[in-house]
Amino acid sequence: MRALERGERGPARLREGKQRGSIRGVTWGKLIWKNLLRRPMRTALTAAGVAIGVGLIVALLSITAGVRNTANQLIHLGRADFGLFQSGTSDLTKSILPQSLEPGIARESGVQSVAGLQLYITNVNGQSSSLVLGMQPGQFPWQRLVIERGRLPRAGQVVVGDAALKALKVDQGGNVVIGKRTFTVSGVYHTGDPFEDNGVVMQLSQLQKLTHRPNEITTIAITVLPGRPSGEVAKAIAAKFPNVAPLAEPGQAVKVDTSSRLLISAGWIFSLLALIVGGIGVMNTMAMSVSERTREIGILRAIGWSALRIAALIVSEAVGICLIALGIGLGVGVLAAHLFTSYGLISTFVRPDFTPGVFAWGLAFSLGVGLFGAIYPVLRAVRLAPVDALRRE
Repeated sequence: MRALERGERGPARLREGKQRGSIRGVTWGKLIWKNLLRRPMRTALTAAGVAIGVGLIVALLSITAGVRNTANQLIHLGRADFGLFQSGTSDLTKSILPQSLEPGIARESGVQSVAGLQLYITNVNGQSSSLVLGMQPGQFPWQRLVIERGRLPRAGQVVVGDAALKALKVDQGGNVVIGKRTFTVSGVYHTGDPFEDNGVVMQLSQLQKLTHRPNEITTIAITVLPGRPSGEVAKAIAAKFPNVAPLAEPGQAVKVDTSSRLLISAGWIFSLLALIVGGIGVMNTMAMSVSERTREIGILRAIGWSALRIAALIVSEAVGICLIALGIGLGVGVLAAHLFTSYGLISTFVRPDFTPGVFAWGLAFSLGVGLFGAIYPVLRAVRLAPVDALRRE
């Protein structure tokens, strides 16, 4: 008799579900969206948690790419094969080397030519964090300055890169104010290196006087003899000259630049924590959703939905939350990357590089969190017996 009553209640509840139109005329996407909006605040908070992780990943990877780009430009100043910097410096632009190292480096096997360069980051014509390069006349970086108009600088003069003209609001024959001193622009140059072409060049001795650092340079640019591998020559120099860092590859620069290395290391740790916290958040949200919709899941199973289809619904909802988080997280990541680089937390010249790969990693992180967070709720949902689920109110 009880079985008969249960059998009568079952069809009645099925008819009730059908009359409510919970699934009829509703597409898969609309069904997912409807379920996510049942608890909008919970969905929003879960998405926000995942968005923080996505933002960290995007910011971290874009800054890492920017560090590599800047390092590549620094170690190849003057079209050098590699550069020599001070070991353990917090920022490659703050490296300090004695100019007396040049003759010893020039005598090393495989070295074709050397050039001491000084980099000075200062205010130029009101533009903060502008690059001033000191080069020694006659050395190869000086010879590779292609003068578009005017001539090479003499004492009290500078040449301006063609890419910096607009920002500095100056041209040949004008004046630039570097720090508190005024210099005449004797010409405009181009090298093809965006880093150099956005700067100002003067004679090395003039810049050493301006910075009150006589006989000191930032880096030694090195070219190697044809047929000799740059890495091999760099290793030989590193073995003979302690506490200097010959950098032939951008990846090596990240290991020397301590501020960038610390930021990247900390970023990976925080990203891993965000992955764990975000996954737990999605798991908790979806588990609560399954618990609240036990009867609904029972109805779906009773009218023919397979366990695989139920699982797909739960996974789709988890991924839906993470796609919302992806949209927010990409914006957060772009903003965070610009804040990190704008406020001097890493090298002045590092600019985030938002490559397609950076956004692809953000997408992979988001989807990974969604799939990870859906594992337990899916197992719980597919194990629900239709009859037991229909009994619950």
